Amino acid sequence: VLAGNIFKVHVAVGSIVEENQPLLVVEAMKMETTISAPKAGTITKVFVNTGDAVGVGDALVVIE
Repeated sequence: VLAGNIFKVHVAVGSIVEENQPLLVVEAMKMETTISAPKAGTITKVFVNTGDAVGVGDALVVIE
């Protein structure tokens, strides 16, 4: 993922997601980028909240 700030989180622990479903939005340099699920599954951990700064390679969520 790119470095920036978490603009919006669309999921919570226990959410069931489909492949390519939007998980969260990262804002970097006034541009918003939607991060989508790479696979279907259940969200078991969310590491970020709205407003958090994230860097390249940071874990954002766990999908099992």
